[in-house]
Amino acid sequence: MPDVHHWKTLIALAPDQELKSEGSRMAGFMAEEDVDTYAVVGSDGVKAGEVVVRDHTNVKGFKRTIRVTQSDAAGKQLLDTAYNVSK
Repeated sequence: MPDVHHWKTLIALAPDQELKSEGSRMAGFMAEEDVDTYAVVGSDGVKAGEVVVRDHTNVKGFKRTIRVTQSDAAGKQLLDTAYNVSK
């Protein structure tokens, strides 16, 4: 079973691009989901896209699901996938 950081192997970054954290928040009526947002930034400092990682813990059984979405600067979705991780 993949680990919680497996999403980093799924996203597509050019050699001159890196992720910069734009913030995090909690979602859900019991704050059962952590939402982290990252900017994809080129070496020139220009934002080339966005990655959003949602770490959801099911409160009835504590199953964790990681969902990652990646979009380019125009908002076109490049990746939308989810996987389960162990507790």
